[in-house]
Amino acid sequence: MKGVFFLHGRKVMSSMRRLVLAAMMVGTTAATADEVSSYQTARKQGVKTCLEKVKEVGNFLVGDHNHASHDVWNTVDTDKRMFSSFLVKEYSDGDTHISMIVGPDATGKCFAEYNETTFWSKSCSIIREEVFSEFKFAGSMKEATIVLKNKEDSVNAYLTPQSNGNACLSTRREVVFY
Repeated sequence: MKGVFFLHGRKVMSSMRRLVLAAMMVGTTAATADEVSSYQTARKQGVKTCLEKVKEVGNFLVGDHNHASHDVWNTVDTDKRMFSSFLVKEYSDGDTHISMIVGPDATGKCFAEYNETTFWSKSCSIIREEVFSEFKFAGSMKEATIVLKNKEDSVNAYLTPQSNGNACLSTRREVVFY
């Protein structure tokens, strides 16, 4: 099996990609929220054990927004390996990037993790008050990135100033064990 990576019809091959993607297939799908594109791909490729979690997490992340996904799965033991999806979700003022991974763990149960990253043209202090006001300070990373957590300690948000503090890069992260 060749390690080939197709993105928007362009073939890109490197020795590192050959090693990393040798047993994987990649697909790109666009969809509306009627049925999350990652779920469509996972179902077509034979994911069964955690398929409902792919659908549940995907629906939670996408809601009723238009989106597209770039999906990666292992072609050997597809149902026993993780399924990865990179989604672009459309908002009226710009798109967000979401990385979602769903798969079975060693116990046979499913896990999911997502990271949603957004660029804001406002300072992180304003974004903290307007978007993450329910979150509490949990620490910092490096000098400028602050880490926030929700009251259940199940979701983290990371806020990093951009453009000399006039903009903010935020990532919302959650890991779920089913």
